[in-house]
Amino acid sequence: MRAILLVAAAIAACAPLPAQKPVPARDPPDSVVPATIGVAVRQESSNVVVAAVAKSSAASGVRVGDVVLRYNGEAVVSPRQFYRLVVDSAPGSMARLEVWREGAVRTLEVPVRELDTMPRA
Repeated sequence: MRAILLVAAAIAACAPLPAQKPVPARDPPDSVVPATIGVAVRQESSNVVVAAVAKSSAASGVRVGDVVLRYNGEAVVSPRQFYRLVVDSAPGSMARLEVWREGAVRTLEVPVRELDTMPRA
């Protein structure tokens, strides 16, 4: 009897598991859509400072001379990093900028737009 139980246990251990539904793979996006907020920055000593705001930009609350402290909660340490954060943002979303202006920290909401990358003739 004991041998039969051992054989039955061995057979059960080798039996295939019940079929499980495969986890669907997430499709990667068809393309990457770079974004902009219409602001140019430059490095001034250890600060990232707004150098220009596009006239057609919706970033009207941002001013030349603002020191950019954070972009969507992430500390901004260089112009390159700032541009990477902006380009990686989703067009149609809102970016939250923390800037230093006139001795105070200000929080600004800026719309993120699709960057126009079409070649011009």
